[in-house]
Amino acid sequence: MPTKADRKHLDATVAAFHSSYASPANWGNERWHNSLYPALAKPTRYAVLVNQYVPRSELDKVLSAVSSEELRPIQLPKLPSDSQPEAAVAAPRILLLERIHPTTTGTEDGGTNKDTKDETFVFPPPQAVSTPSDPARQLMSHWNMDAASALAVHMLDVQPGDRVLDLCAAPGGKSVALAQMIFQQLHASASSLATEALEGCLHSNEVDASRSKRLAVNLRAYLPGTLFSTNAIRVLRLDAADTRVVMQLPLGAGGYDKVLLDAPCSSERHIIHAHVKAAASGRIADEMARWRKGSSKALAKSQAEILMTALRAVKMGGRVVYSTCSIESGENDGVVEKMLAALEKERKKLGLPWDVKFELGKERKKRGADTADEALERLSEETRFGRIAVPDLQGGGQWGPLFFCVITKVPRKAYFEANLTTASGPLLRCEYKGIEYGGKE
Repeated sequence: MPTKADRKHLDATVAAFHSSYASPANWGNERWHNSLYPALAKPTRYAVLVNQYVPRSELDKVLSAVSSEELRPIQLPKLPSDSQPEAAVAAPRILLLERIHPTTTGTEDGGTNKDTKDETFVFPPPQAVSTPSDPARQLMSHWNMDAASALAVHMLDVQPGDRVLDLCAAPGGKSVALAQMIFQQLHASASSLATEALEGCLHSNEVDASRSKRLAVNLRAYLPGTLFSTNAIRVLRLDAADTRVVMQLPLGAGGYDKVLLDAPCSSERHIIHAHVKAAASGRIADEMARWRKGSSKALAKSQAEILMTALRAVKMGGRVVYSTCSIESGENDGVVEKMLAALEKERKKLGLPWDVKFELGKERKKRGADTADEALERLSEETRFGRIAVPDLQGGGQWGPLFFCVITKVPRKAYFEANLTTASGPLLRCEYKGIEYGGKE
């Protein structure tokens, strides 16, 4: 049993925890105590990430305990590629299912007309089932995950044949989703395309030995064997926070079309759940007892270093999604601010030829860009550099938390004007890594 000193220490830690997240720098006292903390303390709501390498008939058998009236696809935000002509023919999107109350009816924007914030629905665990793409082995039917996690993958806007890096990939759910977007010709519903050559790749990285091993096992349990035998999918074990690690990546600096960074973070909801569970039985949760406000600052430093690695790894014109499941602003917008400061430092020291552009957030709106999307507004709320899904968001489905920032790597105008010149002045037009750039306006 906990000693009196242990409980005194815990009380002080819990008070500091609440004080930190109720501060104006985070959520404010009223929202934290009356809305967000109570929502975070409730059980996590899960959705089903459908494994599209498995026949839908097999998935239906696994989910047979759930009435079809209770299942509904989750509408995800529109993406830039959705407006392209070929999008009508093939939309390489992930498929998420949520479980709703049988009497709940949907609204036009994908929401519901019934308040379900006090309802949590669970799904059967995944099962190994037979697949036409790999008759010699079975694949797992689905992955139960918070829908907000899949939102980060979706916003990367991965296309078939893309070269993708998942920098902090364990335990593997996001990589499973990414693979389905890259290699859709192997989907169980696309058997006519099975003879097409595999294009693109997925490199899933995890530096921790035990987590890397778990990642490899999970990916092989969900994805067709041919993706591994052809090296289309590789599991890496690199320290993404090392400034030199980009040269160790299989495709090197600027070699990837898309990079996902779901960074290690404070994971406050996990801490809250552990605390609530332990308190109910008179115990002390180690997760809460070990919490320190300063820990977030150390994490933010590492997160910013990994984000710089992601930006170095992606090609010019490529997309990076930075995400965390933290509710600490310092690990979200604060990390993006650190990245911008690091970029400015490298510009002065090295003369970087690239810059960044934000696709979401208040900073983008300052430029007059409109990113209004019904599903995006329903699932998340705006921050300075991105958006965050939180479980107390009205009509948001009780998902999260998940912060996500969408970044495009773009040519830096000042660099080209200073370095790409002719005897008569700046080049009128040039090309850098496949991106056409006008040197003079």
